[in-house]
Amino acid sequence: MLGEDLTTYVGLVRTRPLHVVVLAPSPEAVATREAARSKTGYGAGWTVGALDRVLRTRTPRIGLWLDTAELTVGQTVKAILAERERARVL
Repeated sequence: MLGEDLTTYVGLVRTRPLHVVVLAPSPEAVATREAARSKTGYGAGWTVGALDRVLRTRTPRIGLWLDTAELTVGQTVKAILAERERARVL
C-alpha cells in the first residue's frame, strides 16, 4: 500500500491489535535486487525511482519503517519482532 491508500487500508482492517510494517530499502538496493531476478515488477512507467518517491513523499509515516537494504530476510524478521510495539497503530 502506497500513498494515502495505506491510511485507507488501515481504516478498513478491524483486527486488533493492528501493526503496520513498511519495508523501505534504498532505491539503489531495490535496483540491485531487481537486476538479479529473472523477472521484473518494474517497467517504463513504474520504475524503482518512481515507486520510491511515492513511498517516501506521499505515504504517511505510520507504523514501523525499516530500511532493509543491508538486512537478510532473517534479520528483517528479527528487527520486526524486536520493534513490534513501534509497528502497532491500533
